[in-house]
Amino acid sequence: MQLSARQHDILQAIVEDYINSAEPVGSRTVSKRIKIPVSSATIRNEMSDLEEMGLITQQHLSSGRVPTQKGLRFYIDCIVALEQLSNEESEMINNIKKDYAVKKQHLKDLIKDISKTLSNVMDYPSVVIAPKLSREKFKKIQFLLLDEKNLLITLVTCGGMIEHCNYKIDYPQTQERLNLIAGELNSMEKGFGVSDINGALNFLSINKKVCGKEKLSISDIFDGNLDDRIIFTGTENILKKPEFQNSEKMKLFIEIINDKEKILKILTAGGAVKNFMDDTIVLIGDELKDLRELSLGLVASEYKDSDDACGVLGIIGPSRMEYSKVISLVREFATKLSDILKNK
Repeated sequence: MQLSARQHDILQAIVEDYINSAEPVGSRTVSKRIKIPVSSATIRNEMSDLEEMGLITQQHLSSGRVPTQKGLRFYIDCIVALEQLSNEESEMINNIKKDYAVKKQHLKDLIKDISKTLSNVMDYPSVVIAPKLSREKFKKIQFLLLDEKNLLITLVTCGGMIEHCNYKIDYPQTQERLNLIAGELNSMEKGFGVSDINGALNFLSINKKVCGKEKLSISDIFDGNLDDRIIFTGTENILKKPEFQNSEKMKLFIEIINDKEKILKILTAGGAVKNFMDDTIVLIGDELKDLRELSLGLVASEYKDSDDACGVLGIIGPSRMEYSKVISLVREFATKLSDILKNK
């Protein structure tokens, strides 16, 4: 779709005023925002053309216009210019790495801190998804026999994340034998993966079939624990927005974000993702599938650890988010998190 320079300016004025005010935008407001002065009559005619194109709509006969999902998508793809971070914002992001080095905190605490900071800066809910364990390399494993039926497995990834899980065993084991197998894995110079761990469990006759089916692998157990993998922060922030003053909308939003499987599906469905500058996705309205009823927007970027296992960091808000700033911040936070994890 091609717009004239004037239509381009008018659509930009409508979208950006709507982002700031959450109110319909009239021709008089547009005339104050556009770069090239034109009459109100000309602006109204151009707005009518934009409406015919499906980029804006008039909710009531006496009201101004608001952007449609199609209009917002055009704005995001063709108009928005990324906002340069302020000195304060850049310093705040750089301090994350310094604080992490001083605190030597657990990786999950680092992720929680980043999620909280991102949410506070933008005043929107944030979400961070940890990388899948099945993609990780590990530098240490410990088997601890709790009793004759239960084994505690502790793993340390090469990126510094510590994971624990309880594992059911079918045959008696000795702690001495378990220590021997752990020692063999820990001695692997380049680290070891999930397949090596499952091989060790098979060797110990621990990882057997149950009722004709293979028991869950280590990665299935850890990756399936979405409460640990998906971290939400600042849910209350979206409830301050005018779109969410309706109690039913509030309830629906809280229900949806508590369903972490839906969030995981949206953020990790590679084929349906809309790309923005390669490593960042921007999804709005119906593109969010199970969240479509709430007219939300989502901006998310991938980050990578030292094994190139990917996680996701993002912001969820009304579809009228300040995309120029949100995209910049999300990308910078993801870049900084990758830098920290790759240089541990």
